[in-house]
Amino acid sequence: MTKFLLNLLLTLAALSVQSVSDAATVAEVLKKIQPLQPAQRKTALEEGAKKEGQVVIYTSVSLSDYPKILAAFEQAHPYIKTHAFRSTPSGVFRRVDTEAKTGRFAVDLVGSAPIEVWQLKERQLSTPYASPDRDSLFKGSFDADSYWTAFDITPIVLAYNTKLVSAQEVPKNYQDLLNPKWRGKMSLGTEDYDWFSVMLDHMGKDKGLDYMKSLAKQNLHMPGSSSVMRVQLLLGGESSIAIAARGRRVAELKSKGAPIDFRIFDPYAGEPDLLALLQRAPNPHAAILFYDWLISQDGQTKMSDHTGRISVRKGVKHQPWLQDLLQKDFVFVTPSSRAVNLKEVTELYHQVFGLHQAR
Repeated sequence: MTKFLLNLLLTLAALSVQSVSDAATVAEVLKKIQPLQPAQRKTALEEGAKKEGQVVIYTSVSLSDYPKILAAFEQAHPYIKTHAFRSTPSGVFRRVDTEAKTGRFAVDLVGSAPIEVWQLKERQLSTPYASPDRDSLFKGSFDADSYWTAFDITPIVLAYNTKLVSAQEVPKNYQDLLNPKWRGKMSLGTEDYDWFSVMLDHMGKDKGLDYMKSLAKQNLHMPGSSSVMRVQLLLGGESSIAIAARGRRVAELKSKGAPIDFRIFDPYAGEPDLLALLQRAPNPHAAILFYDWLISQDGQTKMSDHTGRISVRKGVKHQPWLQDLLQKDFVFVTPSSRAVNLKEVTELYHQVFGLHQAR
């Protein structure tokens, strides 16, 4: 009996190894579909995905939103079951990196913030993929080397409490924030590095730093990194103005009658969520199908309709309360624009705003 069980285990192990070795790699699938016409390409991906039966996604998209996106994909592709791990952007990257170091490659796709997607590329964990649909996206929505594609964007705005700031006295530009009347009445996040880097790029490093130092003298409230928390404090009267607030939540609150409004200044920064295909994705056909679907007309429309997220695809109709956020083009905060100088940007941010203890 012992000999029989041993032989059985060895047979199952051999079959398992054979199954893994027989599975197509991402590189093989991409090579296979590259010369195919659209209809043939779709058929090949669907046939492969039906055999795989699942797709695994690690994401930092909010707990309230990502299940709705996955459910819409499953409705469009009922033969694919989605599995997700959700954490902070840094948590997502650490999990992928840790698993790779132990030889475990369980994840197909990562949907997360720019710096973490850049780190995936730096560690050679992601692979280039140019979806046929990406040419329909806004300028700046995808990597020139195809390592990532944006699937939504969060605009950065100036929010204010309408009970504390009249329409006549609302600042008209960033320079107006240096007016002494706003001293002690404004908030800024402790980790608004994206906004900071876009401002320095727009003004020039030297002029930008001079501006930031003057802004820091305005006795800013810096209660933490969460824009949601700062907006809640704003509504509670703890501050009159929230600098670098996330526009989508502000616009939603405004549409529901909250005493809040916003202004868009130049530069109009936008933080995208980015999608990356993993080099060792175990379900490559399903992963590519999901990638293509998420930035397609259908995927982007359903994402926006179900979650209120802002699409990066041209021609997608957004919910009415989002329209005021779409009046200007965004300056995308991309991995290449931010991550190269991330260390310097964060150090300067801490120095200027006196956050040395927050590191």
